[in-house]
Amino acid sequence: MVRSTTVSAVAVLDLHDQLLNLGVVTATQLREAGVEGARLLDQGAAASPIQEQRVDETQLLALWQFAANNTQLPHIGLLIGQTFNPATHGVLASWLCQCSRVSEALQVFQRHIALMNPSESWQYNETADALVLEITFAPGKTYPQAAIERSMSAVLRWSREMTGVELRPLACEFAFPSPAYHAHYVELFGSELRFDSERNSLHLPRDFLQHPILGASDYLRQMLESRARATLAQLQDADTLAGTVRRLILASLPEGMSIEPTCQALHVSRTTLYRRLKEEGTSFSALVAEVRRELSAELIRQGLPVATVSERLGFRDTSTFHRAFKRWFDRPPGAFRD
Repeated sequence: MVRSTTVSAVAVLDLHDQLLNLGVVTATQLREAGVEGARLLDQGAAASPIQEQRVDETQLLALWQFAANNTQLPHIGLLIGQTFNPATHGVLASWLCQCSRVSEALQVFQRHIALMNPSESWQYNETADALVLEITFAPGKTYPQAAIERSMSAVLRWSREMTGVELRPLACEFAFPSPAYHAHYVELFGSELRFDSERNSLHLPRDFLQHPILGASDYLRQMLESRARATLAQLQDADTLAGTVRRLILASLPEGMSIEPTCQALHVSRTTLYRRLKEEGTSFSALVAEVRRELSAELIRQGLPVATVSERLGFRDTSTFHRAFKRWFDRPPGAFRD
């Protein structure tokens, strides 16, 4: 049985309210679809803070289908992505606003996006002249083009709000045809647009990573990080097997990457683990690569010797780690650190 996925309740409520305010859906339509704003949040005395509450992902998907099916505002995803309302920030969004620099905020966002939506994933690679951010959604999820447009345009709006600097992409790729509202794309993303691409990605100036976050407080960051990590741990225990496997992989990295210890810890057979991870749209090898990639960037940036990082990540030798790192980031560890 596939476990249900939950997403940030305040994020769903925000989309719910925006669709109503834009006039593309009525309260009656939402109620008939089982998505009522008044019921999205638990206002009880014993409830978690609203910034940490969760609702089933089906509620979010239902709202995005309303957005995609509307004919009044075909560019609705771009419109929604350009809104910025601190009152609707969940625990992750609040944490991002207290990071010291964009580079830190990006790492936090990538590693903890499950706090917003476990089905959305961002990967980034640094090339010689650009930072490439690529968005994907979990296989089998019915997120429409409008949801992709919202997330990609939101990166630019959030950057402006958090740093005070206008971020202009060097180029953008979209895995769908050029829409009738192409002019809105040029206005937001610039003229270097590639449609019918193999991926959805933003190519940004590398110096974007060094911009400081305006008004960031280390005191608030520490408090929000603690709350966010506690919330994420609860989610991974309750929502996905993949989250549990990730933690087991992280704990056993130096000892090697055999699947058997994980099966033993979970009291399941290898076949059962493969099947259940496949149901969640991933695999053991994919999770190993994901954990290694994320941690390698963090450790290299901390200035640890390459041999030490290689050992911590469980690689059999440094040359194997070098090849993997270059495959992930398009450059060797030494150049990445510089």
